[in-house]
Amino acid sequence: MNDDSARRDTGLGEVDELKEWVRDFLAEPHDDLGREGSVCPFIEPALRAETLLVETAEYDADNGWHGLADTMRTQLDSYANRSWPEGKKSISSLVTVLLGMPDHHGPLLDEAQRRVKGEAVRRGLMIGQFHPRCPEPSVWNSSFKVSRAPQPAFAVRRMALHDILFLHDDPELFVHYEKRFGERYQAGRSGRHLPQRFVDLHDSATQSGSEGAPKSEYIDYQSIDTLLSLQRPHTDQPAEMTFYLIGQAKELLFKLVYEEVSAARLALIVDQADEATWNLRRATAALGSLTTAWDVLAGISPAEFNAFREHLGAASGLDSYMYRMLEFALGRKSEVMARRHADVAGVSASVHRALFRSSVYDEALGLLERRGLLDGGSGDGAPAAEASRRAWARVYHEHGPSSDLFRLGETLMDVAHAFSRWRALHLLLVERTIGNKPGTGGTTGIDWLRQAAEHRFFPELWEARSLLPSSTAAWS
Repeated sequence: MNDDSARRDTGLGEVDELKEWVRDFLAEPHDDLGREGSVCPFIEPALRAETLLVETAEYDADNGWHGLADTMRTQLDSYANRSWPEGKKSISSLVTVLLGMPDHHGPLLDEAQRRVKGEAVRRGLMIGQFHPRCPEPSVWNSSFKVSRAPQPAFAVRRMALHDILFLHDDPELFVHYEKRFGERYQAGRSGRHLPQRFVDLHDSATQSGSEGAPKSEYIDYQSIDTLLSLQRPHTDQPAEMTFYLIGQAKELLFKLVYEEVSAARLALIVDQADEATWNLRRATAALGSLTTAWDVLAGISPAEFNAFREHLGAASGLDSYMYRMLEFALGRKSEVMARRHADVAGVSASVHRALFRSSVYDEALGLLERRGLLDGGSGDGAPAAEASRRAWARVYHEHGPSSDLFRLGETLMDVAHAFSRWRALHLLLVERTIGNKPGTGGTTGIDWLRQAAEHRFFPELWEARSLLPSSTAAWS
C-alpha cells in the first residue's frame, strides 16, 4: 500500500485536504467576498495560536441527519469540556471532518446543523457546516457560496461579536447573543467604535422583539411570526413534527367550532334561527377539516409514533380544555371532566362558565318552545326527552325546507354527524397506530374511544327520525 492509499484509509487525506482549504481559502481574502479581509477573520488568529483543532468522525449513512446531529452534540460537549489555552478561548475552534459521506448527502449535514444550531447558541457556542454543495452564502455577497469545502465537515467555536450577522433574524437565538454582547452595543453608543452594519442589525433585532414593532401587515394582522414560533417537538423524529403541528391545528379548529357554536347560541336566544344556522354551517365545515386531520396522522406508521411516544409523558387529548368547552357548548356536560381543569391557571374559569351556561341545543329547544312546538311540561305526561323528539318530528313533518326551524334542525344534525365522524375516525386511527395499548392520560385507549364514539349530540333530533310517518300523511 502506498502512502497516498494509507492516508485515504485512515482519513488523513481528507483531513489534509480540508486543512489546505482552511489555510488557502478561509484564511485569505477573496474578490467575491463583498468586503475586505480574509474570508473568515476568525481563522488566521486561530492558526497562529494553534487553537484550531481538527478531528474526524465516521459518517453513519443508515442514520442520516439524525446521526449527524448526534455527532454534532457529541462534539459540542467535547468542545465545552476541553481545556483551551488561557486567554485564547475566544479563538479556539474544533473542526470535525466526516469520513465516508457522499457529496450528495450534503443536504443532510445542512439539516443537522439547522436542528442543532439552537442548542449550540444556548450554550454560547456557534456551529457551522461545510461541504462541496453547501448553499450557505456570504452575508456580504449572497451569490458567493462561502461554505463550499472539498470535504464535509462542521466547526464548533465560541460565540463572537460578529455573530450578530447570523443571529439577528431569530428572536429566540438573538436573546442569547444579547445576553453576551448587549453591553458592547450600549458602550458603542457612548463612543466605542462598532461596525455600522452590526449596530443596524442589533437595532433591528432589538426592535423586532419589542411590542408593536412593525413586520408586515400580513404578519402583524395574524401574528404569524408568533404562531410559527410555537412548534417545539421534543425529539428529532420527523414524524413528531407532523403529530405536533396537527395537534396544534386541531386546537385552533376546536376553538373555531366553539366560537361558531357560541355565536349560534346567542342568535337562538334572540330568535334568529337562520343566523344561527349560518354559524353552524361554518362549524360543520371546520369539523370537516378536523376529520381530514386524521388522514394526515394516518400517514405516521406505528414504528414512527413509538419512536417519540414516550416523550408525550402523560400528555393526552383528554386534557384539551378547548375540546371540553366545545362538548359543553354542544350540550354534553360533565362536572367530572370539568374537574380535570380545576387547577389549571387561566383555564378553569372558562371551563366552569362553559359547563354551567346553556348549550346551543338548550337554546334550540327554547326556540321550539317559544314557537309553540314544544310544551315544556309536555302536557301529556311524557318525559322531556319524548316531548323534544315529538317537537322535532313536527318540525320535519309539518314545515319542510322552507322553514327556518327545519333548516336549523338539519344544520344541528350536520354538526352532530360531523362530530360523530370525527370521533369514529379517531377510534380507527388509534387502533391502527397503537392497537390495544393503554392510552395516554390514564385512559384505556380504544375502549375509551369506542365508548365516546357511540355518543350522539342532540339525541332527540336523531331519534325524531323514527317518529316520522312513511307516507305524506299529517303527523299526529
